[in-house]
Amino acid sequence: MIIFPAVDIMDGKCVRLRQGKPEAVKVYNDDPVEQALKWQEEGAQFLHVVDLDGALLGELKNLAVVEKIVKAVALPVQLGGGVRDLKSLARVIDIGVKRVVIGTALIKEPSYVIEACGKFGPNIVAAVDGSRGKVVISGWQEQTELEIWKLAQKLKEWGVTRLMYTDISTDGTLVGPNISGIRELAEKIDLPLIASGGVAKLQDIKALKELEPLGVEGVIIGTALYEKKFTLEEAIETAR
Repeated sequence: MIIFPAVDIMDGKCVRLRQGKPEAVKVYNDDPVEQALKWQEEGAQFLHVVDLDGALLGELKNLAVVEKIVKAVALPVQLGGGVRDLKSLARVIDIGVKRVVIGTALIKEPSYVIEACGKFGPNIVAAVDGSRGKVVISGWQEQTELEIWKLAQKLKEWGVTRLMYTDISTDGTLVGPNISGIRELAEKIDLPLIASGGVAKLQDIKALKELEPLGVEGVIIGTALYEKKFTLEEAIETAR
């Protein structure tokens, strides 16, 4: 199982939000590139980078910083936030981003998602963010009435090859991931699944590791690493 250390960018700085709330922001490093290099030095296999400004505004806002990260590290980069049209998608892939996360467009622009999957297939990760079983979009600011599992079942038909699931009620809270929700989703879909949100201790990683046979291939970890609940090396060893 792959550990994805997170590098969330807001106003050009490396930050973490609590439950996706822009007002609940904490700056951990003024230089996201430096942070990315730190994760690489500690053994990261893959980086998960988020343009938080882009997620909130619906367009890429920290592309220059993302490009610096891609050039600085010898790791594949997975990018989310603000990539909501084919032009932006092609642009980030062109600068060397390995995977692009699409979230809000799953609801608002399904035709774009289908076209994106047709052109860039394995480079696309569909991000399903939820709260209380319902999908949340627009940088976690807009609650929908669509049930998470129903959207997830549509994705494979659209050509999606990989899913990322974040329970925003646990993200950044250090309360532990929603294991039962992740298990239920993994059982209902035939796609590799990346879990995100709430990891607080190494035992949480062990619990997610047990879901690997169901298709859980990785977990994104942010706050727990930044708050030094455990090291990245310990997380990677636990996931092996």
